Amino acid sequence: ASVVQYYAELFDKMKFPVVEMHSRKSQGQRNKMAEQFRNRRGLTMFTSDVSARGMDYPGVTMVIQFNMPPDAAQYVHRLGRTARGTESEGKGVLLLADFERPFLKKVRDLPIQPMRLLNGQEVADFEVTLLGAVRKMNRMTLTMAYQAWMGFYNSNLRLLGWSKEDLVAEANDWFASLGQDEPPALLAKTVGKMGLKGVPGLRVEGKNGVPRRDNGGGGG
Repeated sequence: ASVVQYYAELFDKMKFPVVEMHSRKSQGQRNKMAEQFRNRRGLTMFTSDVSARGMDYPGVTMVIQFNMPPDAAQYVHRLGRTARGTESEGKGVLLLADFERPFLKKVRDLPIQPMRLLNGQEVADFEVTLLGAVRKMNRMTLTMAYQAWMGFYNSNLRLLGWSKEDLVAEANDWFASLGQDEPPALLAKTVGKMGLKGVPGLRVEGKNGVPRRDNGGGGG
């Protein structure tokens, strides 16, 4: 839910018309967003797996999956949202970070084809747009996305071949790539739940001179 919120807000700041769908939205809000998406052309829906099963969006012809799914079955369920109630063919795009390549072993029996890589100029142009949008975003959205990013990959350390130290270093590198000076501070109980107590590179509220915040940033 936090990562969906991050992407939806990011693309909203880049002036894309978006709707945001995840479990932290009330059922009434989700029904409203689903109806908007069905009835308005030109909208992009950013959604968690609440849309992977049981939700019907006729006319969807492309599903883009950001980062690796939890498993091959979920990858397929997400693709199942395409070309429903239409004669058009559905298409899926899977965007992986380089370190997520091991996931492809889980779907090696599926007809997945590599796409053209962006050239250096295309990447540079997008990064200018990206950083401009991030500067307009709510800091708490970035904080919660950082925590969610770390939590997801923490459950996939074996697949990625990472240590806990690698996880924190990669999370901090990702956050720095958003133009942020330092990673956000997390609650001690959150760090404990992740099994990351004492891992170098983490900033923990109330530890080593990191102040506590009244709003409980990086909550549990």
